[in-house]
Amino acid sequence: MNLILLGPPGSGKGTQARLIRDQHGLVLIATGDILREEVQKETPLGLEVKGIMDAGLYPSDDIILEIFEKHLRQAKNQGVILDGVPRTLNQAEKVDKMFEKLGTELTMVIQLAVDEKELINRLSNRQVCKSCGASYTIDLPPRVVGMCDACSGSDFVRRADDAPEAVKTRLDVYNERTKPLIDYYARHNRLRSVDGMKSVDQVNEQIEILLRDFQ
Repeated sequence: MNLILLGPPGSGKGTQARLIRDQHGLVLIATGDILREEVQKETPLGLEVKGIMDAGLYPSDDIILEIFEKHLRQAKNQGVILDGVPRTLNQAEKVDKMFEKLGTELTMVIQLAVDEKELINRLSNRQVCKSCGASYTIDLPPRVVGMCDACSGSDFVRRADDAPEAVKTRLDVYNERTKPLIDYYARHNRLRSVDGMKSVDQVNEQIEILLRDFQ
């Protein structure tokens, strides 16, 4: 089973991707997490993309596709869930070709439908665990104050691309470049949609209903 989560920044893709990974034994390919790790380690790739990401922009298609293909080759026999790729029609077409080249195919694209005003509020109030990347907001805080639910870490930071000016840029870029993927996958009869405004558990329950036929 190979899945794509599609939705604007702050829609909860990362949270749902980790849940689906754990529930179905899939390999998570989250290009944003991979790139942020490269930035933190100050690798050549990290140094190349740091300024781009801090401004709320996306690295080039070539960079994203190179990362995707490398990780897909490692996980093709296990099944994957993609978060952060594809972001453009060019990426979507090439992702389809990469699946085909490796003898597999995309199972489903799950859109997390949300309200843009709520997204701005979520992102402006978001903090992430420095250790594992789990995110929290005022509405969805950790169960124990000051302790990450996922790894029990206690160091929380605000991502540079969650600053208000970067949030607006990210949403503008999403609406221009990524939103057309909804029509692309709908034409290929692979798109399914869930209400991303509900609680984490309720969103996950909607996704699990969609995935029952593939278990």
